Amino acid sequence: MGEAAPFQLLEWQVEPVRKRLIGPDGEREVEPRVMDLLVLLAARPGEVLSRTEIGAAVWGGVHVNDDALGRTVWKLRQALGDDARTPRFIETVPKRGYRLIATPEVMPAQAPVFAAPPRQRGRRRLLAGGAVIGLALIAASMFMLRPEVDAPDADPGPDPEAESAPENPDAVTLRRADAFYHQFTRTDNEAALRLYEAVLEGDPDNGAALAGLSNALTQQVIRWRGEAGTPIERTSLGEALASGYLDTEEAQRVLTRARRLAEAAIRENPAHARAYRSLGLVLAAQGEFSAAEDAYARALVIDPDAWGALINLSEMASFRGDEAAALSYLEQAYEVMARTYDARPLEIRPWHSEVGLSVAARHDERGSLGEAELWYRRVLSSDPLNQAAVRGLAGVLSRAGDAGAADALCADFERRTGQACEP
Repeated sequence: MGEAAPFQLLEWQVEPVRKRLIGPDGEREVEPRVMDLLVLLAARPGEVLSRTEIGAAVWGGVHVNDDALGRTVWKLRQALGDDARTPRFIETVPKRGYRLIATPEVMPAQAPVFAAPPRQRGRRRLLAGGAVIGLALIAASMFMLRPEVDAPDADPGPDPEAESAPENPDAVTLRRADAFYHQFTRTDNEAALRLYEAVLEGDPDNGAALAGLSNALTQQVIRWRGEAGTPIERTSLGEALASGYLDTEEAQRVLTRARRLAEAAIRENPAHARAYRSLGLVLAAQGEFSAAEDAYARALVIDPDAWGALINLSEMASFRGDEAAALSYLEQAYEVMARTYDARPLEIRPWHSEVGLSVAARHDERGSLGEAELWYRRVLSSDPLNQAAVRGLAGVLSRAGDAGAADALCADFERRTGQACEP
């Protein structure tokens, strides 16, 4: 985005070039993308900007998932001291997007303040805009249209304790509960809740059931619960944080219970990696990111092949603004998934391409077209007709000056699948 001059927003003096907010209590530094979002909203005060519009302007044309956007909105609100439930600055408009409800004021002798980014049109321009992020880690990053590819809340698969348990009714019930849980739909999550609770009725100290119930309760709050009358479409932790719902008494009550369950699972079996991941998830939902990161790291020490913990760590790195670490964790997760794919194909398959796509998109966003191309091709080598990978690779090729190859790639994809190559 182009440079914007300083402006006043209620009690804050905003200095876009310096990436700083100056208020009554001093200065606050904000991340470049967070400032870009504020400048964009301030350029069109009172106007609802869709997620697509924001993604195109703030992410430089890269299609961004809802988790990455929600995380950025949450960071902006934190910097401004805003409250999503009673906003003074940024309002969430359900199903539509976000708008600035405070009025920006031009600083004396500073005009014009804003320059809205140009809109791109045309097929190749759209493709040249960049990659399609699969996760929404995934987003983010990571991000995600399908709940089952939500990186920050992902779980690596059925619980190892449940798989190795003797064939008794509880073991069967646990496997069934895990299967429901990993569908990541509201109905299946509720079924998983009931099954985990059924196991705990007969065995209150069952570590796998304690961790599973903790996960299901946390997912319930993140994805499907909201204030009365508010449409619920959340698929990620970033969206949930941006909504403000996680700060409500109702949400905190459920999260407190989930935390106690995860801690009980750890006491029951301190070597249970999934219990630490359960604790990490609820800590992240409570906004305790450093503690969540420690829990995820502990899970990884216990099980170095816990690729889900690597995805979780990537999300935490994004929350603290360390995108290089976030990218590294995702690359490690992809490598572990590739190495262990044959042992657990049904669990890894829904995630593998999405993680690779997120890695490719992050390289693309950083301007590393060569790395982005390699990662898109790597995804296509094992998932040949992945629409997002085809679109991303076509965009990279087009911006690298090989429009002919981009056209040929899209034409072949459309001929084989009947789906549009354009975003």
